[in-house]
Amino acid sequence: MSERSLRIVFIVLATFHLAFGLYMLIDPGGFFDRIARYGDRNDHYIGDLGTVYLAYGAALALAVGRPTWRAPVLVVLALWYGAHAVNHLFDIGEAESDARGIRDTALLALGAVFFAWLARISERVRVGAAASGDRGSG
Repeated sequence: MSERSLRIVFIVLATFHLAFGLYMLIDPGGFFDRIARYGDRNDHYIGDLGTVYLAYGAALALAVGRPTWRAPVLVVLALWYGAHAVNHLFDIGEAESDARGIRDTALLALGAVFFAWLARISERVRVGAAASGDRGSG
């Protein structure tokens, strides 16, 4: 993957996480009804989760121009998505259906694997750029 492609991936991921976090904060009821039907609705906890997504979105956005930040930010995201998947695994029966609970758990687990893979790619791109003398802007 090239440095340019990696920057684009980070911009897309940052935009997604920022938008998702804002959605939770602006419309917690809509978020619950469309995405998070697990147990009883709690707007405070939905807002807490929204702030987590905003923080990760901001970290991803900052890492666009800071190659040394990329792998660490992605490792933290991989750990969080993995822990989130485990939490969902225990609460599959709380979803609006078992199929939905299984799907959500699988998507979060795939997200964890994706972020771990992307962390490895990011580090390879950074080390390759450093070896070639292209320090980028970070």
